[in-house]
This record gives sequence, C-alpha cells and structure tokens, in this order.
Amino acid sequence: MFTSIMDNKNNGQKGTLSPHDKDISLPTAWKTKLKTTKLFQRDTEEGDSIEKMLRSQIILFNSRKKWGLLFALATVSGLLCAPGDSAQVFRNYALTLDDVVQLIKIAFLPISTLLIITGMYVFNDLIDADLDRANGKTKRPIPSGSVSKKCALMFVIATNLVGIAIPVLIGNTAGIFFASSIALIGVLYSTPKISLKDRFIIKTLAISLAMMSSLLLGSSINWDNYVINDFKFLLYHGDEYSPILALLLPIFSGSMLAMMVFVTSPLNDLGDISGDRAAGRRTIPIVIGKENAVRLAILIDIGIAVFSWILFFAVLFSIRNDEIDFYLHYRALILPSVVSLTSVLTLFHLFNILKHSDDRDFVRNSVTKKSMPLHILLQVSLVIGCILF
Repeated sequence: MFTSIMDNKNNGQKGTLSPHDKDISLPTAWKTKLKTTKLFQRDTEEGDSIEKMLRSQIILFNSRKKWGLLFALATVSGLLCAPGDSAQVFRNYALTLDDVVQLIKIAFLPISTLLIITGMYVFNDLIDADLDRANGKTKRPIPSGSVSKKCALMFVIATNLVGIAIPVLIGNTAGIFFASSIALIGVLYSTPKISLKDRFIIKTLAISLAMMSSLLLGSSINWDNYVINDFKFLLYHGDEYSPILALLLPIFSGSMLAMMVFVTSPLNDLGDISGDRAAGRRTIPIVIGKENAVRLAILIDIGIAVFSWILFFAVLFSIRNDEIDFYLHYRALILPSVVSLTSVLTLFHLFNILKHSDDRDFVRNSVTKKSMPLHILLQVSLVIGCILF
C-alpha cells in the first residue's frame, strides 16, 4: 500500500490512492473532528443567513422610516386633537394608575402606524423596483439589489401583522378598524391588476385616506369611550363644549391632512413623469399637465385655510353667546389662525415650484426638503389649535 502511494506521487498524482486502497479508513478521532467541523460550518452559515436577513430588515426600515414617522406623527396629532381621555392625561400634573395604563396604550398606537406605513412604502418599492431604476432612484435598497425581494416581502408581512396586532392587544375596537384600513390601502395601492397608484386621482386619494386614518387611529382611543360606549356625547352640557368635539375635531384635522396630501403628492409626481408615462400611469401631472398640477395644489392649499375658518364660524353660531362662550370663541380663533399661517407658507413653496416646474432636479430637491416640514407644521398647528379650541 505504501508503495502504491509512492508510485502515484512519482507519477505526479499527489496523495492519490490506488483502487486497492479503498478499504483505508480515517481514525475515529479524525472522523469526529471532521463531523464537528461540518456542523460548525453549517451553524455558521445559518447564523450568517439570519444575520443577513436581520440586517436587510433594518436597511428596509431605515429606507422608508421617514414617511412612516410622518404618518406616526399624524397618529400622535390624533391623540392630542380630541378633548377626551388621552388629551386629559397630558394635562394632568399628578398621574394616577389609570393614567399610566392609558399612556402605555397611547404610546403603542403611533408604533402601529409607523410599522404599517413603512411596510406599505417598502411594498411599493418591491413592486416598483424596475420602474425606480428607470426613474433613476437607484439609491433605494431593492432597486439597487442590496436587499433581496424575498427579504422585502418578509418585511412587509411582518410590519403589517404587528401593526394590526397592536390595537387588538390593547383592546381598541375603533383602532382595529383604522389600522386594518391603512394596511388594506397599502395593499391595494401597489398590488398588480388593482394598483390604485396607476389610477388618476385615486392614487392621491388613497394616500390621503391613509393619512386621515392614521390621525383617526390616534383619536380612536377616545372613540371607545365617547362614541361606542356613551352615545350621550351628542348632548350639550351647561357651560362646557359637548364631547362631540372628540369626534368632530379629529375628523376635521384628518381632513386637513388629507388635503395637504393632495398638495404635496402631485409635486412628488412632477419628477417622475417620464418613467410614469412609460409605465402607463395616469398621475395628476401627466393628465392635466405640470403647471396645472401645481395650480391645483395652490387652490387646495387655499381651501385648507378656508375650511378652518368655516369650522370656527360654524361653532361660533351654534353656541349661545354668553360670557363664557365669548372667551372660548376668542381662544378658538387660534385654530384657523395657525392653520392659515401654514397655508401661506405653503403657498410660497408652491409658487416657487410653479416658477421652476420644468426643472426636474429643482422640483425633486425642493419637494424632498420642504414637503415633510410643511406636513409637520400643519400637524403642529392642528394640535395647538384643537387643544385650545
């Protein structure tokens, strides 16, 4: 046997055994070590796979968390826009045990919105991966290939399931409806053959409803008390506003945020006209033209201010004009005033966009830098105005 091995070496076949050496077996210690090494390699590969998957989930979350946070802030606004239990918790100086429990429930609702909306945008990126490459959006993880489509789909499923589970676990009946509505809009928005984003007006309307539902999800913590369990809120009691404001103010605030989406969303589409047209989509700028899309946004922005004053005067003439009511009316002036201020600032942005509507890079940069701050400013204005209303 030793000779045959040496002969093979002399023939240039290093370490090759002859057919007569098939019965050679490795020592038991070597077999054990080899088996352990293979198991270690397999565990290492599985560990690397899990680590890679977790890293991809973080990358996907970070890529779209900006918009998730914006919608989550709308949920926070909803918590504060209703003069009910949630708003009262923040006004109390000494928190009771019930207040602490309420705060815990409140804290989870924006997380629900954050997860569902982030998953909604990642799902859209997953469907639009090829189109995003055509539009030059190669920095996103899915079009760039840094994250696989399988990992992206896992992310979408996980975020939506957890997001809907949160109001279920805290026993928020109305919240379950709004969280499910947001998730459903996200699915219908991007799913092929349904694809709401490809339909004229419907695309922007879907995003608007998602924004409005996000705010109402926050206010829903009060709805279980005032709407479902105690329908007597319809009555006006003495010198205090009726708890109907727990329903009226959030709906008004949600409508204002929805209108702001109709202002900013078409602006986002201005930079994607070539790619959207090639994909057969009928966005507002494609159907009515770039300049007309901006002019429409200007009219809607003015409408935001007008409707805030309509609400004020509607309340003004619906309540008796005694001394207390006059004090409340003066305080309620803050809501239309701050909303109108936000509308004026938005107008400056829109007229600047109208002036440079043919410059795609300018439009993209301007919209990227200013759309979100304007949304946040409107939310802050609504919160301040509703608390003092």
